[in-house]
Amino acid sequence: MGRAKGENSKTKYWCAVPGCISDSRKSLNLDKYPWMRNVTFRSFPTVKRQPRLRSRWLSMIRRLDYNPKPWHRVCSRHFNEESDIPELFPWNNYKESNNMRSMAAIQKRETWKSVKTVTQEDESDGQQTDVDFDPEPRPVDENVEIFQDNQLPCVVCEMDVTTSLESQQSSSTRMDDHDYICTGSPSTVSYTEFSTQTDLTLNDIANLEKISKKLEDKDTLLRDCFTEKITESDESIRKYTGIPNLEIFNELNNICEEYEPNLKYWRDNSSHEDKKYQRTGDKPGPKRKLTRHHEFLMTMMRLRLALPTFLLAAIFGVSNSRVSSIFTTWIFYLYHIFKDMIIWPSRNLIRKHMPNSFRKSFPNTTCIIDCSEIFIQRPRDPSVQAKTYSTYKAHNTYKFLISITPTGMINFVSQIWGGNTSDRYITMNSGFLDLLAPGDEVMADRGFTIRDLLTERHVLLNIPPFTRKCNWGKGKRLNASEIRKTRLIANLRIHVERAIQRLKTFKLISQIIPWNMKSVVNPMVVVAAFICNLMKPLVKK
Repeated sequence: MGRAKGENSKTKYWCAVPGCISDSRKSLNLDKYPWMRNVTFRSFPTVKRQPRLRSRWLSMIRRLDYNPKPWHRVCSRHFNEESDIPELFPWNNYKESNNMRSMAAIQKRETWKSVKTVTQEDESDGQQTDVDFDPEPRPVDENVEIFQDNQLPCVVCEMDVTTSLESQQSSSTRMDDHDYICTGSPSTVSYTEFSTQTDLTLNDIANLEKISKKLEDKDTLLRDCFTEKITESDESIRKYTGIPNLEIFNELNNICEEYEPNLKYWRDNSSHEDKKYQRTGDKPGPKRKLTRHHEFLMTMMRLRLALPTFLLAAIFGVSNSRVSSIFTTWIFYLYHIFKDMIIWPSRNLIRKHMPNSFRKSFPNTTCIIDCSEIFIQRPRDPSVQAKTYSTYKAHNTYKFLISITPTGMINFVSQIWGGNTSDRYITMNSGFLDLLAPGDEVMADRGFTIRDLLTERHVLLNIPPFTRKCNWGKGKRLNASEIRKTRLIANLRIHVERAIQRLKTFKLISQIIPWNMKSVVNPMVVVAAFICNLMKPLVKK
């Protein structure tokens, strides 16, 4: 178990044991790390040559689903002097583990079983044979299952072994250290093992009662297991909620906890005024089943995956109406918290982080704008149908204006308008123009005929050139410089389309929204836009 093949003094190694901070680089600075003196690193046994020993190492260091890297080692602090298996760890106070002591017991048990087999065969032949018993234990088969001292199976063996008194004393000395071994007369050795009785304390009984009650409550058990499964890694929290990692999820949860401790929950307009409704803090009526952590998780899961209310009700152990009430309450609550976090950065900050693709062609670009549409259920009212019908999508839609910085960060999201509203009208009445300052440059598509509105504020508009009439071909043409400008703007304006695509990865926005959810559409878009800003930038340097 010396150095790995190809190892030299310049190679950097780390100890793979959880909680161990041994590092080969620290041995070069013994003044700062004196405990690294004489510490060596052992490589893991190979899969081909020593598969059993390798699996034993991984089991002992408690990293079962772990595949060691070439630079991972186990330092000498975890080995005994005469052992090839690591057994000294922080969780056992760097002492010999119970499993290693159990291995010694199993060694002796296997030795006695072999002696019994030989003795029984000789007796069957009617012969009494003297057996020279070697008290030294045989090497343990690595496939033997390891038991704790109080979990060994009950085995009773009786055998007649004719040995010298010196051999008996030697064997007795080696086996008396175990409480499940009994030595009999010089001619008979009785090997007995008994189960260990444990005295339960009041605390143990109380814990068992709590566990039994928790197992009986299937709703709580399912909710806790599901929540624990989702929040166990960054990948799972990103898939279920869209939030980049678990750390950001916990920070947002803390912000929501502190922003408004007494949260008033939504109720429909048909409810009677004197009815007692549930609130946090001073709460009349039955106690709430869900914590605010569960409610925040449920809201983000529904926004991200568009899960139906009956499925969420089954997972979290509440009713369908409670799921709708929680989602409506929390989506407005998150909207009031996050809407002020979608900020318009200063011009100096935008230029500081300007990507090279913009810096070469349009270095003064402040923002890129576009309008996006969301499909909705067809309204019953004919006048509302006319206001929401989009000829571009051939469907009833909601439309909103979105603006991004050159790096892809969303810096403005407008209110929701009917799909029949023009891009110019939304730009004029959404408050977007009030954020612009003289000298800014706005990049947009040809559909934004807002050059006169921006000129009044001394703002430049960059849009692809319009075609001119001609007498050949399709009757429209662009000269060479106009074609180059169109390609440049199209290559840069595509980032706003990517931002909209990222926004619509929240499935509740990208699907056809029922008409009864029209009041929560705008909060959903703003909350999803804020979560998108927490992701990696769309445009790299």
